[in-house]
Amino acid sequence: MRIAFLAEPSSGNGFYRGVGPMTALAEHRGHEVHALPTTAGAPLPPGILGQIDVLHIHRFREPRASQIARDAKANGAALVWDNDDYLALTPKGVYNARIHTGFEGQRRLAAMRRLLRIVDLVTTPSPHLAQLLERDGAGRTVVIPNYLPQEWLNPDRVPSHGVTIGWTAGLEHSADAERLPIREVLQRLLDERQDVNVVSFGLKLGLRGERYTHVPYIPLEALTSQLVRFDIGIAPLADIPFNRARSDVKLKEYAAAGVPWLASPIGPYAGLGEQQGGRLVADDRWHEELVQLIDKPRARRKLAKRGAKWVAGETLSRRAHEWEDALAAAMVTSRETR
Repeated sequence: MRIAFLAEPSSGNGFYRGVGPMTALAEHRGHEVHALPTTAGAPLPPGILGQIDVLHIHRFREPRASQIARDAKANGAALVWDNDDYLALTPKGVYNARIHTGFEGQRRLAAMRRLLRIVDLVTTPSPHLAQLLERDGAGRTVVIPNYLPQEWLNPDRVPSHGVTIGWTAGLEHSADAERLPIREVLQRLLDERQDVNVVSFGLKLGLRGERYTHVPYIPLEALTSQLVRFDIGIAPLADIPFNRARSDVKLKEYAAAGVPWLASPIGPYAGLGEQQGGRLVADDRWHEELVQLIDKPRARRKLAKRGAKWVAGETLSRRAHEWEDALAAAMVTSRETR
């Protein structure tokens, strides 16, 4: 296939749903792949839309992206559109909620729905999100989970002093920190135990004490090599509509770094457990479950081994065929509906 794609290379979402899969299709499946410029007003390579079989767009729905999509279809290309969060459900109080809700959010939602009417296929990492997009007008959806590059797996572990509990938390997780007692539990552990350290990547938790560390930003490509600082990774999610449409990639990132995890039984994490390297935790059980893993290094090692086995099959190189099949199906739909 000759493929062009539009995805923001500087974002984690853009990598997992655009750059990473399309690169894997070129490197592991032998397809011809072209990355289109994402900057507003940036010209496309001359004639590119007349030279491709399929155009893949991650999340973009503004007028430029819509025009690129229409031009590609006019030139006979199939059109695939992808989304990995339902941003119209962004909780109030989250740092970027205003641009995804209210008047601006309604404008963006309307633009997405207009685009859904012309695409041949929608891809998403979440069955629940697929249902939401079908409600918005997606004619056909395919669920493809987020996968990791092979080279991100099994980074070298580093010796630790005590036990470090870590949370990779984008700023939108402020909604979870407000709704769940996770701050209180982590502060209690810091106060009770001298052997406990806490690290948060992204969201600042504001915990007291020298054994809490906040790292504002970690480049995605360096994430698993930094997660080796953790002895336990946590993934708390409040039971709110936005979280039910998420992906399970955070647990894969922990598992790739050899980190056993604890997660809320919500949305993408429901149904996962010890065979994937971790345990599910009820809202009122975070303290007890953390203490159990802190005090049982053998259990942590056992979970880490299971996680490593699971994530070894969750790589882009092994799963690129899922994207290949989806894009090929879009081409069939495109031919049938002309």
